[in-house]
Amino acid sequence: MTSLDDATHSTQNENKEKIKVLFFGRSKCEATDKAIKFLNRIDFEVTIVKSNGRGESLPEDIDWWTGDYIFCFRSLFVLPKRILDRAKIAAINFHPGSVEYPGSGCLNFALYENAKEYGVTAHLMSEKVDGGNIIECRRFPIFLGDTVNSLLERTHLKLLDLFLDTAGGIGALGDGYIKKLLIKSGGEKWRGEARRMKELDRLSTIDIGVSAPELERIIRATHTDLFPPKIILHGYEFSLRSPQKNMP
Repeated sequence: MTSLDDATHSTQNENKEKIKVLFFGRSKCEATDKAIKFLNRIDFEVTIVKSNGRGESLPEDIDWWTGDYIFCFRSLFVLPKRILDRAKIAAINFHPGSVEYPGSGCLNFALYENAKEYGVTAHLMSEKVDGGNIIECRRFPIFLGDTVNSLLERTHLKLLDLFLDTAGGIGALGDGYIKKLLIKSGGEKWRGEARRMKELDRLSTIDIGVSAPELERIIRATHTDLFPPKIILHGYEFSLRSPQKNMP
């Protein structure tokens, strides 16, 4: 992949050719659809690949794609180097977490740790998941009453805003826009190694001897209707139906 330092800086007004983008999004995702509509509105030439679930294979025909940018927005695909190298200017991921929380389950661990703030991050992509240079990290407060669902909803809105601003800046100012953001965000660094889904699974599996305060932390950090925390007892799995206490 061409370095941003080596790339020729030009704007759309100076170069009449459309900016070519390979966009990775997620199926049945309203934010993904809004992102695609925006790219079309600003007259990018967009090739779209949507993921349906983790572990899915990449379509073979994208190996033939070449263009200017790769955008990953809520996609579940892990892109190999051979794909990243197809972008002449930059491959950019929009991560639903701040730099303190690379990898999977980032929102859950922020809640579990009683973090005061959370965020969303745009960064250059490398072979290492959530390891590339930071383009921009935007932070916002976590409220005491936040749950997984409420914080996730706010995160998705902030992530879409970050995407629209980033893509819009590229459309208006060319690749020099990204270079300026990289310089501005030079002090932002990833903190620690990217977490994996198995770590979230461990967090949501409750020990039978858990204390009441620790149980409250786990429930707040992990409970959703689709993926509730659980106890495994004598080979049987018991899931928490509701995060609310049954009062006598």
